[in-house]
Amino acid sequence: GLPILQAFFDGGWLTEVDHVVSSGKEGTVYACLAGEQAPAGHERLAVKIYTPREVRSFRNDARYTAGRQGHGKPDRRMERAMAKKTRVGKQGKEQSWIGHEFRTLQALHAAGARVPEPFRQSGRAVLMEFIGDADGPAPRLKEIAVAPEDGRRHFRILMEQIELWLSCGVIHGDLSPFNILVHSGEVVVIDFPQAVDPWTNPDALDFLERDIANVARHFAPAGITVDAAALARSMWHTYRASHR
Repeated sequence: GLPILQAFFDGGWLTEVDHVVSSGKEGTVYACLAGEQAPAGHERLAVKIYTPREVRSFRNDARYTAGRQGHGKPDRRMERAMAKKTRVGKQGKEQSWIGHEFRTLQALHAAGARVPEPFRQSGRAVLMEFIGDADGPAPRLKEIAVAPEDGRRHFRILMEQIELWLSCGVIHGDLSPFNILVHSGEVVVIDFPQAVDPWTNPDALDFLERDIANVARHFAPAGITVDAAALARSMWHTYRASHR
């Protein structure tokens, strides 16, 4: 059993852990059978359990958290603990990454973005929509062959998604074919713990350009040729102009 999931079992959200979907440096995702509290139509739910206290092993995670806005009043004591890297500080840092992804998914899903719907957070675990079906989880874009016409359509939709996230004050920051799923012929984007604020993060435009370049590079065989830097600047100026 996984004690960290007890709150979800007690709350009637889950009845059984079915199988591991993926495991990486950030954490492990499990497919679980849904309980009576799960929304109608969801036979399975996904749970992401973050790796303890090394939630993201980014070498330069300060680039991602720079300018990140806290929710509510800043906790000066916690900020000092995090700066000194004490045990309490490390736990606080861990929770800030997890809570940040949960809130980001909430905001993006509410705006109609193609992301998993988040349901609950408990400690190091986030309960969310399972992207897949009875046969298993949806494959990552990296793992499948896509016809050129589908590739061009996916690229166009992903650029629209990046613009939608931007309008919500979000840049993914780590977008690649590894965290884009293809389910029923449509793209769904996952993994937002490192998402950055385009208004307050000093490297935001660099992250936006890199996200676009990573996607464009993958779809180059489908005939996609774009100037990622120019496209990023165009999106950026549109966003900044509309948020003056």
